[in-house]
Amino acid sequence: MARVRVKTFSVIRDVLGSDVVEVDVAGPETMGGLFKALRDRYGPPFADKIWDRNTGEMAAFLIKLNETIISSTSDMDRKIQDGDEIAFIFPIGGG
Repeated sequence: MARVRVKTFSVIRDVLGSDVVEVDVAGPETMGGLFKALRDRYGPPFADKIWDRNTGEMAAFLIKLNETIISSTSDMDRKIQDGDEIAFIFPIGGG
């Protein structure tokens, strides 16, 4: 099991209710496993911000895994380990 710290901003912070949450990822110990753990913990309010309801596809955003920038759409198999720090970086809307 990996315990990781997730830093949140914007709409995800609003859903999770905190700037930083600790999450236990039982398995698989991957980014995909982390998102499953978060979905299980926070339910539809979290899922609706991450996955398109109609297509089931994950929204495109960046993730900072320790000091490495990875993608939400192509790096869900990336391994995570106990003590990792992860931040979700959503694009800023506006016009």
